[in-house]
Amino acid sequence: MADSNTNQHQTSDAKILGHNYDGIREYDNPMPAWWTGLFWGTILFSVPYFIYFHFGVGATLQQDYELEVGVFVEAQSAALGDIKPEEQTILSLVSDPKLKMGASVMFRSNCAICHGPEGGGRTGPNLTDDSYINIKKVEDIFSILKTGVVAKGMPEWGNRFSDPQLILLASYVASLRGTKPAEAKEVQGTPVAPWPAVTAPTKASPTESGTNSGATSGAKPGDAPAMPATSKTSANQSPQSATSLTGV
Repeated sequence: MADSNTNQHQTSDAKILGHNYDGIREYDNPMPAWWTGLFWGTILFSVPYFIYFHFGVGATLQQDYELEVGVFVEAQSAALGDIKPEEQTILSLVSDPKLKMGASVMFRSNCAICHGPEGGGRTGPNLTDDSYINIKKVEDIFSILKTGVVAKGMPEWGNRFSDPQLILLASYVASLRGTKPAEAKEVQGTPVAPWPAVTAPTKASPTESGTNSGATSGAKPGDAPAMPATSKTSANQSPQSATSLTGV
């Protein structure tokens, strides 16, 4: 009974606000001071946070994403070792699911702005049909990526990406041929004969390279130990936005 009387006394002493809604009146019960302070603190904190990440030196979400993509693609291409831009290599690399995933991430992050996420073409040409502007054989894709076609707006990317990265990207571009993108640009250039059929990759995938590198099991006495693959990939390299294959 004592508790009930105390609650009734506190209720009767509480200030009642002046408004009335269909006979319903409201007591003036302010929020706790800690809650009000936390609320205003988050508002004040949001101002420098917004300025730092959107107008200052803080990395944006896009920049963080591109950095992560760069690390992933670099790891994939570094594991390939010192590969050469040969027909068999270019056509077989993306037969490995992990390599294809890495190449697709690189393509979408750098090339999709000009060629579409599926390679159907935007400002750059369609990469899914059988016609090309400056390509006669599959090795030319690597050459176009590395040296560019300045007259057509295609920059030289050899000074920003390593050869293994460009070979991996060329392999993915070659694999787009014959696919059916949702949006496809009109045919440009001259028809090119189909790519030759390939049987198996010439290089071990990243998941296999750690096992095969330097392995000497089963070697005969006097045989030289297997040498681990080397990589030309630089730790400072990262994918660049708006990579264009215009002129392919």
